Amino acid sequence: MSPQSNNGTAPVRRIVLTGAPGTGKSTVVQAIEAQGFSVMKEVSREYWEETGYGEGGNDPWRNLIAFSKAIWKLRAEQHKAADWLSGSVFYDRSLLDILAYMDAGEKSIPEEMDPSKFPYHQDVFIFPPWEEIYQMDEGRWEPFSTCHAIHQSLVDTYQEAGYSLVIVPPGSVQERVDFMLKHLRDH
Repeated sequence: MSPQSNNGTAPVRRIVLTGAPGTGKSTVVQAIEAQGFSVMKEVSREYWEETGYGEGGNDPWRNLIAFSKAIWKLRAEQHKAADWLSGSVFYDRSLLDILAYMDAGEKSIPEEMDPSKFPYHQDVFIFPPWEEIYQMDEGRWEPFSTCHAIHQSLVDTYQEAGYSLVIVPPGSVQERVDFMLKHLRDH
């Protein structure tokens, strides 16, 4: 499977990478982008920076509903932007991740957050918690102990929406990229 040109001749194939924080998703997305694929990067950190993260902005631990609505809007815009691309487009999280985080935070999901309007490729790559690579920082505030609950909420959310989860095994970044690309070639 080679990167597709963005000339609009091939239909877009929206491929999601999901998982709890600190599982290596974003690093793998960067490696995929370096190989010439189109990517839709995680929008949360950029949003935090723009809204005064750490200074009273709508970050998740202060107001999960407001934060989730803002991220929903940004991810919906990413989904629509990919309509102009072709071939495989890799997403560092999807709209369903927002629902999973809200569920893990025991919040009711607003009616307007309907993921059925934003379909993705049937096979979703999930990165399980991996303590050896997990690191907290100013944008990753969750202790590792919460990763298993978030992971389970992601599994439940995607399965309830009818997606098939493909577990990305631990390994080097290149091994993980190769695993995903091989799976996509074979399916």
